[in-house]
Amino acid sequence: LRRWIPDKSIVPLMDSVHSDAGYNVAEDLVGTNGVGTVVETGRATQISGPEHLSPVLSTFTCVGAPIHHPITRRLEGVITLSCLSDASNALLTPLLTSTAREIEHRILDQASVRERLLLDAYLKASKTRRGPVAAVGNDLFLAGPQVTEFLRDVDQAMLWEYVRAVAGGARVSESHMATLAAQLQLSECHAIQADGQVVGAIVEFDVPSRDVRSSERHRPKRKVAVLPGKSASLAHAVAQASRYAAAGSSMLVEGERGVGKTTLVDALVGSGSLVARFDLAGVDPGTFTAELRAALERRVHVVILLHLECLQPDVAAVAASLLEEFTSPDWTPRVVATMTPAAEPAPAGRARLIDLIAAGRVVIPPLRDRREDISEAAAEMVTTHGNDRTVRISPAAMRTLMRAPWPGNLRQLETTIRGVLATTSNYEVGPADLPAQLLTHAHRRQLSPMEELELNAILDALQRHHGNKLAAANAIGISRSTLYRKLRSYHVDPDRMYF
Repeated sequence: LRRWIPDKSIVPLMDSVHSDAGYNVAEDLVGTNGVGTVVETGRATQISGPEHLSPVLSTFTCVGAPIHHPITRRLEGVITLSCLSDASNALLTPLLTSTAREIEHRILDQASVRERLLLDAYLKASKTRRGPVAAVGNDLFLAGPQVTEFLRDVDQAMLWEYVRAVAGGARVSESHMATLAAQLQLSECHAIQADGQVVGAIVEFDVPSRDVRSSERHRPKRKVAVLPGKSASLAHAVAQASRYAAAGSSMLVEGERGVGKTTLVDALVGSGSLVARFDLAGVDPGTFTAELRAALERRVHVVILLHLECLQPDVAAVAASLLEEFTSPDWTPRVVATMTPAAEPAPAGRARLIDLIAAGRVVIPPLRDRREDISEAAAEMVTTHGNDRTVRISPAAMRTLMRAPWPGNLRQLETTIRGVLATTSNYEVGPADLPAQLLTHAHRRQLSPMEELELNAILDALQRHHGNKLAAANAIGISRSTLYRKLRSYHVDPDRMYF
């Protein structure tokens, strides 16, 4: 955002590496540095000379510290200091850390009266209340891990509306509020006021014991009712599809293979005698058109067409003609279809069918574009396929899953989870339990094709030799120290993953 340079002689050197306001210093683009690495790790970091992955930065020592909002604890920014590598000093890290803390104190001093009231009330309640407490405001929520986990599925805006009603002495009459009241199990609720208005409340909860919540969470589920994840893009797609389904409109659900198109359609449309379902992958043209005509004659509630991209253009044209034939002023066939889009435009026959049914068009984004959904999806799949076992995915393994590209999307992720559960009896899935090819994505920078090949060869050797680094190094013709050095250069921790 801004830079200060008291020693002007270093300006040309700083400019040569684009160390200036307005440039992108994300770690996956420029390697380790005093800003991007701090954002990645969330803690103060000093990187000196050759510790920079980019050779052009090796003349510098960079140290940075994160600045968190003192109330919300959100990352607000990074303060960083750069100097020539021969001027580095171990005291730079504590210096930047204390500077960041001073900035956080100034942010706190500038906080609004409302935020300060809630913070002070929360700190006091945390010490005096026996049960778990939270401070709830319109755009502020303060709580410990126990309450945060308990309320992880509760909409924060809905929580505030309910708490404000209770704190203000109002009766909760709406059905959705009554359902929320039964879920929350509030034992006490005390209003926090400013200028005669309720600005928040201190809430004490009757939180169920960990054993009860754990047993409920690990109870196997037969079917996933909706697509797992809470990203904005997924929520938008699901909400859009839900609106079309509620209105009884035809719709086309698009997305790459494995994103969950069929799962979404099944959840919204369901099944029954008045639902005609056709999987067009390898369907016999004559049989399909005959059965489609019969379904339209019965005036089924909905026709489901899966894998529309597999339908031959001439057969798609016949299907479009059938839909037009049975359309009348008093009844219009409702069609819900799924399609994996191709790079080239759809041929004329298929385009005609698409135009007829795509009154509503929903696009489910690929998993690589909504990586925040991977953790929830993976945890849900572990529960579904765990066969009554209590299994969790370690944070390190989850980071690896979240960095993988997943070209097969949810289907590929589910296949991976099932394979991991079948080959490990541990209660916790660690990085070493994951397929070797996934570990190539544990790094934070983009690898070249040659680097990908090299890392794959190393990880395959480690897997063949059950993690024995000396045997793996001998197998691929390098020394053990070289293997260590290469693993670290790819951001794969050899001491945590392998013995």
